Amino acid sequence: MKWCCLPFKGWYEGAGERGAAILVGRNRVGDPEFILQHRAVDKEVESLPDPEFPMSIISEVSINFCPWCGRNLNKWYGKNVDELYRPGLKMPL
Repeated sequence: MKWCCLPFKGWYEGAGERGAAILVGRNRVGDPEFILQHRAVDKEVESLPDPEFPMSIISEVSINFCPWCGRNLNKWYGKNVDELYRPGLKMPL
């Protein structure tokens, strides 16, 4: 795989761990999808103690361009989406 930049590769490889990560997959209509995800806890943590206020343990936002080098992600990775897809990391709907 030829990565657009080293930070993108590093954040892609860190998916599932606490902190920020990049996810690659397909949206509901089958188009390539790139997501910046943040996890409050590692993927293995199934539940948290009951907090005093509502808390999101995962947040996700779709992105079109690399946050570090600015490349168009669909143009750069569009043909490799299925190779980069890792089921089970995206927040369930």
